[in-house]
Amino acid sequence: MTRAIRIVVAAAAVVGLVGAAYWWWHGPRVSPHPNLLLITIDTLRADHVGAYGATTGATPSLDAMAAAGVRFDQVQTAVPLTGPSHATILTGEYPPSHGVRGNVVFTLGSKYPTLATRLKREGYATAAFVGAYPVAAAFGFNQGFDTFDEEFHEASVGDPGAERRANEVVDAALRWLEPTGSRSSQGQPFFAWLHFYDPHAPYTPPSPFKERFPGHPYDGEIAFTDAQIGRVFDWLRASGHDADTVVAALADHGEGLGDHNELMHAVLVYQSTMRVPMLMKGPGVPQGAVVSARAGTIDVAPTLMELLGFAPDKSFAGRDLTQVIGSRSGRDQVTPASQPGHDQVALYGESLFGRLNCHWAALRSSVVDNWKLILGTEPELYDLARDPGETRNLAHDDPARVQRMSIDLQRALQRMAPQGDRAQPNAATPEQEQKLRSLGYTSGSAGSGPLDDPKLPDPRTHVVLYDRLQAATSAQGPALMAAFEDVQRITHEDPDNPFAFGTLASMAYRYGSLVVAARAFARALELDPDRPGIRQNYGKLLRELGRFAESERELRIALAQTTDDDSRTRVNLAETLIAMKNTGEADKLLADALAHEPKDPEALTARGRALVAEGRMADAVASLEQAAATTDPDVLIEMAATYVMAGRLDRARAVAGEALRVNPGHPWAMAVMGQALALDGQIGPGLEYLQRAFQIGPRRPAVWDALAAGFDAARRPPEAERCRRQAQALRSAAI
Repeated sequence: MTRAIRIVVAAAAVVGLVGAAYWWWHGPRVSPHPNLLLITIDTLRADHVGAYGATTGATPSLDAMAAAGVRFDQVQTAVPLTGPSHATILTGEYPPSHGVRGNVVFTLGSKYPTLATRLKREGYATAAFVGAYPVAAAFGFNQGFDTFDEEFHEASVGDPGAERRANEVVDAALRWLEPTGSRSSQGQPFFAWLHFYDPHAPYTPPSPFKERFPGHPYDGEIAFTDAQIGRVFDWLRASGHDADTVVAALADHGEGLGDHNELMHAVLVYQSTMRVPMLMKGPGVPQGAVVSARAGTIDVAPTLMELLGFAPDKSFAGRDLTQVIGSRSGRDQVTPASQPGHDQVALYGESLFGRLNCHWAALRSSVVDNWKLILGTEPELYDLARDPGETRNLAHDDPARVQRMSIDLQRALQRMAPQGDRAQPNAATPEQEQKLRSLGYTSGSAGSGPLDDPKLPDPRTHVVLYDRLQAATSAQGPALMAAFEDVQRITHEDPDNPFAFGTLASMAYRYGSLVVAARAFARALELDPDRPGIRQNYGKLLRELGRFAESERELRIALAQTTDDDSRTRVNLAETLIAMKNTGEADKLLADALAHEPKDPEALTARGRALVAEGRMADAVASLEQAAATTDPDVLIEMAATYVMAGRLDRARAVAGEALRVNPGHPWAMAVMGQALALDGQIGPGLEYLQRAFQIGPRRPAVWDALAAGFDAARRPPEAERCRRQAQALRSAAI
């Protein structure tokens, strides 16, 4: 070989080494660990999935996953509620340990690392795409995630909000998963969590699923969700990642659908809401296997860590199920008998929902092999093998088993909560309360006393009251009056239920029954004092009744109870202080609120009123002009009234008109519109609006005050005086 050739060969070798080094540093790397895709489906009953025996045809994607992997036949969730259940799935710990006992008012701490935290430490790119507010970042569910996508729709009273559809969740996830997406390095293994909320009530499947499942909207929601999951599976196949991705799909809890008189979930701990579907597939998972040994959602995290190739971690409370999965292929049945010991582990369950929200007894359960114990006011014992529907209580037939299982459950609870089991909720802000109501939930602080008090009412007999309250809050049109009357009856049937009185107070205020609302607010707070959301609504009502000192007192308590970023309570207190001519402190409160949300229409409108009271008309108008677009009629009316005070009658008419577009029959909007027209010299059109509002017979003093001002502007003093007397009569009646 000539010297020249040797030089060329050497140079080529150097170039090759440099290229290889560059590729090693910058090119895609093959990880020794698979990717992970975790799919959680809210409110999905096992028996509504084809692989579990359903014949609806709603779940072809999940059924195909079961055929390609392993199906766990008997899986118990820890709690029939979204937030606590997901905290267990992500940490491998039970609620008494991780501390999340309800939605929103509990925050997942960092004592127990989540799956995302563990995998991020191992070099994974992590992302979550969640469908609803109970698992929002604000409550600790973003721990360990590089990306946490929660673009929920806005919540409004009476309408679903604080959630999004399954297709939106998948759209966001696919944008991240695609090679051209937002993942920072394609060389990392990924962990993506997709949370779907659609099967949750109310059941409103989109077309064509609504038409495919007439009369069965719950199955329509499931079918829509399954179709969206199919899009993710299509991407896995098209990208080649089906070969290097472990996929787990499960529900957080089921749905009552009338079983044991429970229409939805959260209150009871029967199998209709506690048994969930769970499927896994991917590297190391046999195809077509069925595990009949009982397992729990608490076992998800340790099992997935093992499937991803990480060393066993004994810190998990849950078990690694890879031993019962096995590594065989074909249609194997893995039975409890083939894995001695695994079916004998007690699976804990609880529902504190009734205790925290309604002052009913707590429910706790334990499942060991085929036996299930429920402890509340009275014990229940079921043989799930012979009685999967839990129709025959065997507690009186087998008291020895009840005693043995009860002792074991109490010992397990002591291990989980060595200092005693206590729920430590955070106070829900008014905004959080509104979002929870839009999702069909409530929040409570449990009041006083121990969690386990068998003298409290039995949720198993009272759950029908909860369903009646839920139905009442969603009633529309002609059904409203009957619903309002039913809620009043419930407060007599269950006089120590703060949720019932809070519901009554909100409905009564909404419909103008201020006497009923004031009494209900006071009783709700007597039963459950640490409720700033309820308290600030009470303070708002007291202000409307002219009871300013009481309003200020309630709102200052609410402000002390709530969070530093709670704008609504600050605005409400500022409104009361403005009415009391204390604009200095009101200005400071509004400045705090606007620092948090500069375009908050309520805060900007209140600041406009404060500036009018200070005689700064130009500044008041400027503040109103900054208000962001809103569709809340009350905020629009307050804005229009402030424009009237500032002398901007053109803007007052425009904003009042927008309020009437949103709610054409709103008497307060008509009154403000009438006043603005009359002040502008259009007496005839103004009187038409005023008289229409008068004929409606408003039930709120503020509307009669507005009518009085309108009739004064129209130079009709007798009518104005009648309106003032009516306002005073309503205020006096509510004292």
